Amino acid sequence: MKHHPIRYLFVITGTTRGLGKALADEALRQSGSFVVSFSRAAPSIQRDHQTIRIDLTHRHEIGPAFGHIEIDRDRLRGLTHCVLINNAGVLEPIAPLVDGDDELIAGNIQTNLVAPMILSRHFFHFCKRFPGRKWIINLTSGASQSPYYGWSAYGAAKAGIDMATRIMGAEFSKNDPDFAACAIAPGTLDTRMQEKIRRSSREQFEQVDKFIRLKETGGLDSPGHAAAKIIRLLLQGRLENGKRYDLRKLDD
Repeated sequence: MKHHPIRYLFVITGTTRGLGKALADEALRQSGSFVVSFSRAAPSIQRDHQTIRIDLTHRHEIGPAFGHIEIDRDRLRGLTHCVLINNAGVLEPIAPLVDGDDELIAGNIQTNLVAPMILSRHFFHFCKRFPGRKWIINLTSGASQSPYYGWSAYGAAKAGIDMATRIMGAEFSKNDPDFAACAIAPGTLDTRMQEKIRRSSREQFEQVDKFIRLKETGGLDSPGHAAAKIIRLLLQGRLENGKRYDLRKLDD
């Protein structure tokens, strides 16, 4: 069977559920797309979708994962976009820093900050040989700019990814003008992470009542809506290199 040419190549992390799954599904809806999922799910390969099993807490797995991507180079001759979406993230530990767990703190920074930086570095070398625009989209959070009691590791990691994105945008685009990077805060989504937040005690997380009210009043966006908006903004050329966006403030 002859496979169609690929216009859009997406590499997306954390695609087993929530926003990551919605992003992979939305990317696959685009005509001429091929999606590579980096997740803990069982490896698989189909005509337009490959899943590569990877644990982002293990730094040594990240670089070799790009070598497992199986695409016929002939299909990439008409490529217009090569995109990395660093979506995978963890919230834990939810607790004041003095009550935190050393391993959970280190794991949070590894997954939310170190892994996206390493992924971005290897992505640069992976796709610089391909035609078209190259984009890195780092998923960030309002916690990168506002302090939340009980989220010290998460807030610090997301603040770090905001600055890393600005620097990536400057460095990568200087090396290759086709490269760009931006950070997007998707807003408060109705995901499993939100369920964990609502189960927190006030001693662990002082603002828990705010998130309970958001659920009760229908204030949570759907992962599908957020994913569709991110992919649309990207492919319509409405994102700028080095910028940080609040998805809620951008027009559909």
